[in-house]
Amino acid sequence: MSFPQMISGKPGWEKQTSTSQKHKLGTKMIIQDRVFRYVEAGEAITAGLLTMGKDGTDGHQVDLAVAAGSVGDTTITITTSSTIAKDLYKDGYIIFNDVEEEGHMYKIKSNTAVSSATGCVITLDEEDGLVTAITTSQQVGLYENPYKDVEIHDGDGIDSAPLGWAQVDIASGSYGWICVNGWTAALIDGNPAAGSPLVTSNNSSLNGSVEVYDEDGTANLAPVAVNGPLAGVAGEYAFIKANIE
Repeated sequence: MSFPQMISGKPGWEKQTSTSQKHKLGTKMIIQDRVFRYVEAGEAITAGLLTMGKDGTDGHQVDLAVAAGSVGDTTITITTSSTIAKDLYKDGYIIFNDVEEEGHMYKIKSNTAVSSATGCVITLDEEDGLVTAITTSQQVGLYENPYKDVEIHDGDGIDSAPLGWAQVDIASGSYGWICVNGWTAALIDGNPAAGSPLVTSNNSSLNGSVEVYDEDGTANLAPVAVNGPLAGVAGEYAFIKANIE
């Protein structure tokens, strides 16, 4: 399946959803002064709610051992015993998290399946392959596509980075668009003044909302937007300017 990496859209396209995948996850769509990303919903998400990435598999994200490889190789073999479903990490990433070559990252094209076994083969989606040789000393981590199985941003259960705002109701398992930059409607916690900087809310009674930035040293909340020309009303939706990207 071949998809374009970026789309120049028309107003209204951001409200399109489907039960089958129409674009590569994370595809960018620009509509005039607004920017969107294509996602798969991991739960039912309603319009105007802020989303976040899913929780990953702890045992896969750091310190996996690998077989030696040469410059230009387009596969990496995991030698840590793991259970990994076929193509679980398709369109995701492999990072070198420790020891030599740490800091390198590659896009994943596919992976083989293993069940409580070594030998999972990660095929890179980069035609030039490895930029450096690797040895058995390297340690890596595997991450699913950040736009797969996205969730409502929970005030008291943050799993990953904030991603963007749903533009229409998206059913669990369906595909749609989230706004990552530009003007959008958003659920508000508190009463932010016009033009106030906004952060993710940690109010579990208003999951998916944003609140005014007011760092007090007890909670570090991610800056995600700026309020529009009218003060927000708690529990209602406001016109804000997203600046996640």
